[in-house]
Amino acid sequence: MLEYKVVDIRATGRTPETVGADMEKALNDAAAEGWIYRDTRPIIYNSSTTGYFLVLFDRERS
Repeated sequence: MLEYKVVDIRATGRTPETVGADMEKALNDAAAEGWIYRDTRPIIYNSSTTGYFLVLFDRERS
């Protein structure tokens, strides 16, 4: 059975470098915990005023 994990990274009002650093940290932290990266999805909330990237992971439940 698979387990799922979603990490949200705020994009609105932040520099691409900061968002990229947060994305890299999320990927490294998840890999260290045994999660496998699957996808990244941009999500807009609040009528296009707040954007996030949802980073999706899964792993086999042990």
